[in-house]
Amino acid sequence: METIRGVFEGVRVLDLSEYIAGPLAGEMLADLGADVVKVEPPLGDFWRHTAPVAPGESRGFMGVNKGKRSISIDLKRPEGKEVFLRLVETADILLANYRPGVAERLGVDYATLSAVNPRLIYCQNTAFGSAGPYRDRPGFDLVSQAMTGIMAFEGAGGLPHPIITTSPTDLAAGMWLAYGAAAALYHRERTGKGQFIETSLFAAGIAVQYRPMFSIERLDREQRERVLTAIAQARAEGRRVEEVLREMPTRHETGRRNNPYYKVYETKDSYIALACLNNRLRRAAVRVLGVEDPRVEGDEFDTEALSPDENLVLNELIAAIFSTKTTDEWVAAFDAAGVPCGPVRYTAELFDDPQVKAMELLRTFDHAVLGPVVMANSPLRMSGGETGTRLPSPALGQHTREVLRELGFADDEIEGLIAAEAVRAWEPPAGVEGRRD
Repeated sequence: METIRGVFEGVRVLDLSEYIAGPLAGEMLADLGADVVKVEPPLGDFWRHTAPVAPGESRGFMGVNKGKRSISIDLKRPEGKEVFLRLVETADILLANYRPGVAERLGVDYATLSAVNPRLIYCQNTAFGSAGPYRDRPGFDLVSQAMTGIMAFEGAGGLPHPIITTSPTDLAAGMWLAYGAAAALYHRERTGKGQFIETSLFAAGIAVQYRPMFSIERLDREQRERVLTAIAQARAEGRRVEEVLREMPTRHETGRRNNPYYKVYETKDSYIALACLNNRLRRAAVRVLGVEDPRVEGDEFDTEALSPDENLVLNELIAAIFSTKTTDEWVAAFDAAGVPCGPVRYTAELFDDPQVKAMELLRTFDHAVLGPVVMANSPLRMSGGETGTRLPSPALGQHTREVLRELGFADDEIEGLIAAEAVRAWEPPAGVEGRRD
């Protein structure tokens, strides 16, 4: 097994989670050198089977499971449960995303496993959390985006607009889990004790909204209550809520429309993003564009310095000016003035991007079935240890024999467990060169 000497070298993680959030947390820990063992049921993580490109592996699964080993265990069989408990004895961290009550039924809940290994750090992610009226509801990222307001906020008072390029609540929840696990390791070094950690897609969806989920009550409460009243009235009357809200834009929505310095523009040949978050940068942008804007003359962006009509005229003028030059010409001009900007790129272009190559942001993995696979590398660099796993995502049960040997099982015992279907081991498909682990 090709390992890295990362800061989590020697830390063992059992990843019982499926889909995105929990597996991402495991992948992040693997990128720092942890030995992450993905513990899967006989059919594997369900995410494996969504549009697979290899037997039991989909692109989505591969994207959040690199750097792991896989052992397949049937936890409903006594022999499988015995294997799992022996594995728990060796673990530092466990990741799970069972709906409330399921872990208890399987006997893999924190109370049970901490009795086996008191130093275990048990990290749980659910859709909505372990308490409250939503606790028993299932959910994925799209549901969380809808129920935490992200979708409506992105739609800016119009139709809900989901973020589909990535899964924001999944990724945030996974990062919070990895963050909590790292903090708990430090706490265990000081106290010798493991602990239970919990987050949810719903909680992560609230936490990432540092602007919408923020209220200065003296300034914002009255407007929020007007919005709530309008929503209730619209629903009572059978009207579309978005039609009502379109007539009463929030401060955020008004700011987004009126600020021409944080926006994407169409140029002569493509698109460019302009991003100025202070008046010094806005003044530099104004000079490049050759316009005048009294709002940027002082230290603060003076929204009262232009009337709504004057603001509209200036916005249309700036848009027209951008259309007179190519994106490369604008990037050169703004770069020379120190103004943050960038061309709108297509993901296909980034595989050969010089900055991506210079920072080694992509890595090529040798997949046992698919051959070379290019994937995003860890974005972290650390002076005290290597980062970025060298292992591709595992086939289901690819490392079952290897892990069982590490637990002290003899080869005949391992084959007996496989025959009894307590565990499942991967066999390389016909025509694929690869050894049985």
